[in-house]
Amino acid sequence: MKRATLVTLCIATLALACGRDDAAPLDLAAPAAEVPTGEAPRPERIEIARVEPRALRAVVAASGSVEARRITEIAAEVPGRLESVFVRVGDGVEAGAPLFRVDPGPYEMALAEARAGLALARAESANAAAEAERLRLLLEQNAASQQRYEQLRTQARVAQARVEQMEARAARAQRDVERTEVRAPYAGSVVERRAHEGALADAGPVVVLQESGALEAILNVPEATPVPVRVGDPVRLFVEGRAEPIETEVARVSERVDPDTRTYEVRCVVDDPTRAVKAGSYARAELEATRDVPRPAVARSSVVTRDGRSFVIRVEAGLAREVPVRVGILAGDWAEIVSGLAIGDVVVQGEAAQRIPDGTRLRVDGASAEVAAADAGGAS
Repeated sequence: MKRATLVTLCIATLALACGRDDAAPLDLAAPAAEVPTGEAPRPERIEIARVEPRALRAVVAASGSVEARRITEIAAEVPGRLESVFVRVGDGVEAGAPLFRVDPGPYEMALAEARAGLALARAESANAAAEAERLRLLLEQNAASQQRYEQLRTQARVAQARVEQMEARAARAQRDVERTEVRAPYAGSVVERRAHEGALADAGPVVVLQESGALEAILNVPEATPVPVRVGDPVRLFVEGRAEPIETEVARVSERVDPDTRTYEVRCVVDDPTRAVKAGSYARAELEATRDVPRPAVARSSVVTRDGRSFVIRVEAGLAREVPVRVGILAGDWAEIVSGLAIGDVVVQGEAAQRIPDGTRLRVDGASAEVAAADAGGAS
């Protein structure tokens, strides 16, 4: 803030109300009874300052929970009875590690049958192709009919199509055998086991896998915040299990406000090398949201709140005037003024702002020289 300028309080509102331009100056620092008769009271010195632009930072409180970025309910890929479950709750697994296996017996039998059918189809196809080729040679020697040759060629094509069909059936049977053993899709830890050996594995999950070391806080931010939260805003996260807050930043912001809670969802990465934070933990957060464009700001001591309204004392042509204002962000010693003041306005600050009446006549030291100097400093 620019250097505060000191002004002298000259004539009180009481004198103005009586229409006395020649009234004696009123010293607001001392009761009237203490002023000796016939002696002019000493003027009071007060602070004034110019309204200046500032992009204040608001601290937005939010709460939510810590969740894994990926958590998957893993079920059997083919139906059957569980033969083995290789993991327990709390086990860590690498990507591709086996989790459980369905009895492969029925699927191995189906694969053997499909392979036998494929071998038969290939033999039949080879025989049909040979017959068609033999008749083609006879047809070239005019020893066979064209019609018979076309019949054999069609039979050869049908036999080849049957081969392709049996190849697909054998490949599917092979894949079913492979899918009897279910593997982890990513590195993680087992957080639930819902079935045991001997159970019938169908569409229901057998284990629940949570991604390792990949936690994020899901926070619910109130819609009515002074500044909207944006991606990249700093976040201090307080989580059960951690004595110190986790410093992070906003990674994603939902574009939808929940109509029931009037909040919107914000997500941020939880980096916890100690692994003390667990998924599902309650989280409290302080998000620091900053204005993208500076707004007028004054010292907080300049803002007077009385009877449910806020105002400041603005210096206008040597008079103190109450100006209603709407206050935005309060940050440290500063108050953002959303409406009521403009950058460059001169206002009273400090303790005097609480008691100077509207209409009080003010005299600036140095016959407005100090105000001119402040103007020059603000322009630079």
